[in-house]
Amino acid sequence: MTMQPTFDFLSNGGEMGALMRAHDWNATPLGEPRHWPEILKTTVRLLLTSNHPMFIWWGKDLIQFYNDAYRKTMGPERHPSALGQRGRECWDEIWDIIGPQIEFVMAGCGATWHEDQLVPVTRHGSREDVWWTYGYSPIEDSRGVQGVLVVCTDVTVEHQSREQLRELNRQLVEQIREREEAQQREALEMAERLNAERLLADQRKAESERLHALFQQAPGFMAIVRGPHHVFEFANEAYLRLIGGRTLVGKPVRQALPDVDGQGFFELLDEVFCTGKPFSAMDVPLLLRREPDGPSTQAYVDFVYQPIIDMDGSVSGIFIEGFDVTERTLAKKKLQDADRRKDEFLAMLAHELRNPLAPLKNAADLLRLMPQDDARLRHVHGLVSRQVKHMTGLIDDLLDVSRVNSGLIVLDKQPLDIRQIVAESVEQVQPLIAARRHQLDVNLAVGPVFVQGDHKRLVQVFTNLLQNAAKYTPEGGRISLVALTRTGEVVIEIRDNGIGIDAELLPHVFELFTQGKRSSDRSQGGLGLGLALVQNLVALHGGRVAVATQGQGKGSTLTVILPCRSEGPAGMPPRAVPAVLERSCQPLRVMVVDDNADAAQALTMVLDACGHQVTVEHDPHSVLAHAGVASPDVYLLDIGLPGMTGNELARRLRRTPHSAAATLIAVTGYGNEYDREKALAAGFDFYFVKPLDATQLHELLSTIRPGRSRPHPAHGWSGHNLHG
Repeated sequence: MTMQPTFDFLSNGGEMGALMRAHDWNATPLGEPRHWPEILKTTVRLLLTSNHPMFIWWGKDLIQFYNDAYRKTMGPERHPSALGQRGRECWDEIWDIIGPQIEFVMAGCGATWHEDQLVPVTRHGSREDVWWTYGYSPIEDSRGVQGVLVVCTDVTVEHQSREQLRELNRQLVEQIREREEAQQREALEMAERLNAERLLADQRKAESERLHALFQQAPGFMAIVRGPHHVFEFANEAYLRLIGGRTLVGKPVRQALPDVDGQGFFELLDEVFCTGKPFSAMDVPLLLRREPDGPSTQAYVDFVYQPIIDMDGSVSGIFIEGFDVTERTLAKKKLQDADRRKDEFLAMLAHELRNPLAPLKNAADLLRLMPQDDARLRHVHGLVSRQVKHMTGLIDDLLDVSRVNSGLIVLDKQPLDIRQIVAESVEQVQPLIAARRHQLDVNLAVGPVFVQGDHKRLVQVFTNLLQNAAKYTPEGGRISLVALTRTGEVVIEIRDNGIGIDAELLPHVFELFTQGKRSSDRSQGGLGLGLALVQNLVALHGGRVAVATQGQGKGSTLTVILPCRSEGPAGMPPRAVPAVLERSCQPLRVMVVDDNADAAQALTMVLDACGHQVTVEHDPHSVLAHAGVASPDVYLLDIGLPGMTGNELARRLRRTPHSAAATLIAVTGYGNEYDREKALAAGFDFYFVKPLDATQLHELLSTIRPGRSRPHPAHGWSGHNLHG
């Protein structure tokens, strides 16, 4: 397919640029180029505009990109099919060589450099021994290493030249030895051959010139200096490029390179010449002029000073060889900077995690010092619980992001009604919406809409989005959730009239640790992980997330698109519309009894939404005092009540005329069989284990009729099988 529209970062690159623009990226894990990460776009632009062979492996599948210069090194077996292909599929024959090297970089262990590496490849119908010099550099953003950039050179010719050079050196030494022996024999045997020495000198000169020609082809810099003053006898093209093309031959090093004085290199040459011992070093800083009249600039080199030993054992000169590793060293420094930024983030994280601890400590101190007043204790208990929940949420988000990025999230996919998912998400965020006095409008598609997904993770997605809408909308705001279907997809849109998103932040909202400008009291909290986690979880379900905003102060819209199934699971009737989204057709008088004010308030809001008339009590004695007035049809009793257990309260209610026929439902954190049996023996009709499932509660309440006698377990309901 032809990609429309054309993207600027793919506008160059000759043949490969054209192929990339025409490639069907939707058939790859990357999807449309407009959604590619900025770091990938930037790196692809660099690759397409470079005349040097370059290659990219991206993502966990190692999706491939390469430029025209690299294409010239490939045969028809791989080009153009390698574009967009998974790395291992393309290079299976050499994966035992390059696979561990790629994994090293993708694991965040840093860049690598490989010189003169034999990597046999099949091209033009035959397997060839090819030598490469290449570097693997991590492509990373705030989420970590996302891919590998390869800068490479086919050095087969140079390798073969070096091998030839070594052979020539060996041959030269052998020839010199043989010719010197022949010369001695000829001098003794045929004194008349006075021109023998001249002929041998000519041969030496020819061999030396051939050797110098081979040196010029070497990828690294090389030079030969002679005598105690280190006079340049030879310098290859790479050496001349390093020092800006200055004239060297015939000049002592101190005269030829005055800008290098004082950096220790001349002193090292003196030491090698005097001792006859070689010297080598890596990543050595070198300040020198890259242009004859230019300023000194910083470079980094790997080099060896190798003494040249004459036949009599004396040092006559020094052979200098090495590589300009400036780019490699600077890349290493960038990695170190990234590590420093990570440490700064961890410091910020520690600050964020300590924030909830401050009120916890204050509350603990207050509990120790204050009189044992029940109301104040309950207030402090609520404060502590909320702060612990806040801190737990921060840590859970951080752990979930870590698991997603490490590929450790395993989805338990099954057919799910999206209405049920939305309902449970609304239920979880209802206390926050009520506390901030928001209006929440929910409009779902008519009829069941099934998706194949992980129940827990999809609830997490929509809860996160609704919490963001509630937190970043000023009090008394309006939030809407609309779900609709289109061909093969379900679209869920969450819109608010809150503070909106700054235009500069919009392209980065799904990146880790991205946050808008916070208020001075940092009341919104969080680590900037939520939307990144949402995007990753939706992607694992085969869906996508989009964000839109008119700017700061004008609200925002988050849209989740998921592939949907044509029908639910075989043999299972569609699940009823969740309780939090429907009103009960038979309103009941319900009394909620829980000493936890937050829990009681949240449950009350759910029951109100179902159309029931709710009263709330926080202690057993108030229940007994007011039960006759309220005359509830249903009691929802916490077991662990202060002053009297819920079981004892149930027994007393059964002995009162106005409550003997009421439905008693236990709501408790105790979930073992012994506790259930005790509750049923005390007079409870049903038993729920916290956290209470609002949908199950709604379905149960829909079977109860106002003013009727207490029910017997029916319609599939049993006090032994309810686990909220």
